Amino acid sequence: MKNFKPLFALIAFISLSCVAFSQEEIDQRLVINKGKQAEDAFKFNRNSYNYYLFELDSAYQVVKIKDLTKEEKGLLNKNIVFSPETIATIGTSSFNYYQLGIRPNKETRQYFKIDSENVLVIFKISEITKAFSTSPLYTK
Repeated sequence: MKNFKPLFALIAFISLSCVAFSQEEIDQRLVINKGKQAEDAFKFNRNSYNYYLFELDSAYQVVKIKDLTKEEKGLLNKNIVFSPETIATIGTSSFNYYQLGIRPNKETRQYFKIDSENVLVIFKISEITKAFSTSPLYTK
């Protein structure tokens, strides 16, 4: 029986490792957004994949309209309509601003009116990249 304990431990470790790795799946929001590019990054360039995830989950914040400066209020986009279902997903792993036609901009932050009190702020790409470089998802 003694000889079987190390073997059992090894088999258990391998089984748990296989389960852990097999459960890791590509985020379907990224497949919707970037298609094959996201799939390739998932397989071959994990840091790029992590950037896509970080961008999707951390490239925005919700602020009160009253807290915006006069210049920021001038940039307020009211053309996108946020459904109650979409509003409920903001701040969760289900939220996908790409599906609203929103993409981060190189030059400026973007401001989208959510409702009478709140604004979705999308950070500019340089801000996202800088924040990513200090995040736990950054693997280089």
